Amino acid sequence: MKKLPIGFAFALVAFAAGAANPSVSDVSVTQDTSSRAVTVNYTLSDASAIITFDVTTNGVSIGESNIWAVSGDANKVVEAGPHTLVWHPDKSWPNHFLNDGSLSVAVKAWPTENPPQYLAVNLLKDGDVKYYTSAEGVPGGVTNILYKTSSILMRRIDARGKSFMMGSPADEPGRNSNAALETQHAVSFGNDYYIGVYEVTQRQWWYVTGGHKPSWHTNATCWAERPVENVSLAMIRHNKYDTNTRNKDLYYPNAPFGTSFLGLLRTKSGLAFDLPSVAQWEYACKAGHGSYKWGDGKAITLSGGAADDLEDAHFNTLARNAYNNSFDAYSGTALTTPEASRNIDATGGTAPVGSYAPNSWGLYDMHGNVWELCGDWYDAKNGFGDLPLSSDQRARVRKGGDYTRGPWRARASNQLAADAETGYLKDSDGTARRQNGIRLAITLP
Repeated sequence: MKKLPIGFAFALVAFAAGAANPSVSDVSVTQDTSSRAVTVNYTLSDASAIITFDVTTNGVSIGESNIWAVSGDANKVVEAGPHTLVWHPDKSWPNHFLNDGSLSVAVKAWPTENPPQYLAVNLLKDGDVKYYTSAEGVPGGVTNILYKTSSILMRRIDARGKSFMMGSPADEPGRNSNAALETQHAVSFGNDYYIGVYEVTQRQWWYVTGGHKPSWHTNATCWAERPVENVSLAMIRHNKYDTNTRNKDLYYPNAPFGTSFLGLLRTKSGLAFDLPSVAQWEYACKAGHGSYKWGDGKAITLSGGAADDLEDAHFNTLARNAYNNSFDAYSGTALTTPEASRNIDATGGTAPVGSYAPNSWGLYDMHGNVWELCGDWYDAKNGFGDLPLSSDQRARVRKGGDYTRGPWRARASNQLAADAETGYLKDSDGTARRQNGIRLAITLP
């Protein structure tokens, strides 16, 4: 197995304001003539960094979707010093031949404060966190079943220094009759953040918690990829054995309790996972679009009578809701027993995540399927939904609508309390509901 030098290599450095600036040098590239494996050696200096690389032939990139088969020190945080990565073109770029001198490799160092666009956490291996510079570079693509079961995939939202108009104007179709809940106001961001490409699924919850299955929908053929639901804030962030979540020591920004879902996930990944703020959630849901729009940019065109009867044909392509749910009352085929409801297949109830079209930023199920709990306290009087997360209110905000209702509730600006059906309860954060799920966030420095 002879190794020959091929082509050339060079280094790229990404800079972050106020952060240490890592640098890459001494890059060399060789290829094994038998296995065709391409080995890249490099030296990282000045600071730890996230390393990615690109491959070109005759000056043209082969595309990130063709270089996912990588081992060694790439697509992760590495410490300063000499390192090696190995690309396996026979796996990710088969039936192509690399001629001497035609191939080049660019190694890029990203400051840890300014990471690439996608982040994936392998739930089967503690501390296995990988980074990718685009959706095309995510191994297997973002719709791969791995990111719905054994890994959690996050997309970076570039929000630092940006502002957007939270809430809705008075004439937005389907606007909540309680106008305070959608009062328009400008929100500015001090940080970028990651947000989940999908809602947390039942299998992901199962891996993190060591086999806990709290969800209502239990059909054996599809439970794993369905969103986890029937979970409370006590299970998500606080002491899951104590439904009294009035312990201010566990309020954001303090760390979650160690045995909670978020506590266990933080330990496994080494990352500061949490619930998104309402502003983070709504900004990501709108995906750069303003009022009157769904997250993919299509206009909201609700029609019908009472609020829960409002329908939008395009919305059915974006989300599981009352009009494409085979056993909801709107379809006339409501199930009559709890057991039938629990065992319904994917044609009714919650849909496996990613079953519908994404929004413009590649995020799935931001509308419908399950309500998504946010970190903010709910304020029915002022309705802003972005109170200080350490304040002392009685219920959390939930966003996005669910599979039992029409689309008007799933608009980005709409919000309800976590216990809207029964009103404020003293310990409402300890209450679990089959319509409530979660989407994760990580706020960057």
